[in-house]
Amino acid sequence: MSIEEEDELAELRRRAYSPSADIASDPDALRRLMELEARANKTAQTTERALAVPEEPDAPVEDDIPDTAPGRPRFTLPRPRRSTVILLTAAALVAATLATVLVVVQRVQTDPLQVGATQIARLSPDPTFEVPRPLTVGITGRVTAFEEFEGFRVFSQPSYNDVEGAARCITVWQPALLDSSSGGGFSYDGEFLVSACGAGSFPANSTMLLREETPELEQTDLPAGTALQFVYDPANEEIVVFRG
Repeated sequence: MSIEEEDELAELRRRAYSPSADIASDPDALRRLMELEARANKTAQTTERALAVPEEPDAPVEDDIPDTAPGRPRFTLPRPRRSTVILLTAAALVAATLATVLVVVQRVQTDPLQVGATQIARLSPDPTFEVPRPLTVGITGRVTAFEEFEGFRVFSQPSYNDVEGAARCITVWQPALLDSSSGGGFSYDGEFLVSACGAGSFPANSTMLLREETPELEQTDLPAGTALQFVYDPANEEIVVFRG
């Protein structure tokens, strides 16, 4: 290698391995580093072979065999230095991690009040479930039913007070405790047949505590004293369930 190439290699190594390394954002510099590293390694190997005194004659290596077709140029790909490969791998891992974090952050919601609540489920729309007609009397807009959770069902519907339809409401109940067989009315043998509406940027949500004597507790596998919150997620059209 020439003196200029050695100086260039030293500068590229500084950009790659110093505390202020910035070469990961410069693909051309990375390629040049790999090229110079390969030349430096080849020069060092050649020097070592020249200084070594082998006990037996060495067999000719591939690089020493003359090309049988004179005049045809030979091309060899530079072998990257191990530290360079590690650097490139680390950069790729960082990019993949950032992409994964962005996706996860959009799907997992943290406890906004830091009261110890934990997200335990996300309920998607269930088009196969038919909401009992008595629960939707007077509703003229779209009604969406969601998947079952611990015996509970949730459906969303337009707000009566929001004429522009920006905020929606949710209703939470347990079908096993609902009796809608008497004409157009119904009866409910539980504590929680709850409707709640969103307001502005606040989504609709319903909160309950399942006590020992709560009828809904018998339809679940949850212990007495479990607090649940059902929150409507309009961006993903899901119901997020928190446990407190």
